[in-house]
Amino acid sequence: MNALNRILKGGLNTKLVRVFILQVLAISIATILGVYAAATVVERVLVQEALNGEAEHFWSNYAEDRSFPLPNTNNLRGYMARQSDYSQVPVWLRDEPVGFHRVVEAPGSEPVVHISDRGADRLYLVFDEVQVSALAFYFGIAPLTGVLLLIYILTWVGYVMSRRAVSKIVLLGDRVRNYDFDTGQFEKFCPKEFSDTADSEVVTLVNAFNQFIDRLESYIQRERNFTRNASHELRTPLAVIRANLDLMARFDDPEKRQRIVERMQRTVRDMEALLETLLILARESESKLSWSSVVLNDLLTDTLEQVERAIQPSDEIETSIRADGLLEVDAPERVLAIVFTNLLRNALTYTDAGRVEVLIDANGVVVKDTGCGMSESDLERMFEPFYRGHDRSNEGYGLGLAIVMRLCSRFGWTVQADSELGVGTEIRVEFPRARFQPFVQQQEPRELSTSE
Repeated sequence: MNALNRILKGGLNTKLVRVFILQVLAISIATILGVYAAATVVERVLVQEALNGEAEHFWSNYAEDRSFPLPNTNNLRGYMARQSDYSQVPVWLRDEPVGFHRVVEAPGSEPVVHISDRGADRLYLVFDEVQVSALAFYFGIAPLTGVLLLIYILTWVGYVMSRRAVSKIVLLGDRVRNYDFDTGQFEKFCPKEFSDTADSEVVTLVNAFNQFIDRLESYIQRERNFTRNASHELRTPLAVIRANLDLMARFDDPEKRQRIVERMQRTVRDMEALLETLLILARESESKLSWSSVVLNDLLTDTLEQVERAIQPSDEIETSIRADGLLEVDAPERVLAIVFTNLLRNALTYTDAGRVEVLIDANGVVVKDTGCGMSESDLERMFEPFYRGHDRSNEGYGLGLAIVMRLCSRFGWTVQADSELGVGTEIRVEFPRARFQPFVQQQEPRELSTSE
């Protein structure tokens, strides 16, 4: 367990080295134990069985022929004590008991001895295993040693290849760990720097980190733009309030002071609406929005009335809602209200005279106005946060359409815009999963409300 804990510590290179060291040690120990076991088998099993066979062969022949010669070969010598006469037995063998064991003959010589009795006779078989050990070395230990060396070589090759394979990952890990985000320079990683085309895993990691860098850079850029533009846009209404407070201190006329108060009240309401919308958008990913089935006909009627009361448009502007049927959408009602409040506020704000129409059909909702319209360049950037078109005479923060686009994208709704400078603007919001019930009893679209 301690060895495993040590392996788990350190970097990938360190772990790899430790794993291969433990692997080599385990293989070495296993090989040594195998050699020792093989030697033990040779000595304890094969030699003993061979000597047992030699003894049985001699005793069977000796029983028939008392003159049968004792074994006397290059590796095997035989001695016999006849009728307890040990004169023909070497001194170093005389006191050895019956059995199979190793005896010290002389310094550096320890032959294996097999001793057995038949009546008053005792047979000593002395096996000199020097040559057998040499054969065992050449035909046993030497091959095992060769196998061990081969395993070492293969292990080293595996280590080198593994190190080469993970070296790029280690390099990539170091680069990611030392990546300095504080400088603001979001430099991407080059796949060729870390791997060739064959290392698909490393290339995948590099691409994933590059995608993360792109997202992080985009997020930070959005935050920087938001902070810079929000501080600029919120500074404007504060300046208006400060200027009107200075005017109030100069004028004693109640009528003039009342107009100043109303102007500040409108500014404060606009700031409250802006801040509330920003808070809703900031918390939308965390809060649990309440979904319901919303009839857009009713929602748009109420929303148009609220926007008209807040903006108090000119008497020269005519507003209406025309519908081909009932359009029902499953969505958070508050989100729908924000979307259409911003669209209607924009339409009424940028229309000095003419008409603002809301059309409801099977595909969605269209908000049309006959206001100042937009140029092609303004139309391309109309959904950018804090962007305001050529007509900056009206109060606003340039967030309305950006909020509309963000909410529609989040809920899978489609926004399309068309505008012509000096003619007007038309914005369509489509709801792919909406339910539409047409008015079948009327040939013409029904006008839900009209105000002049």
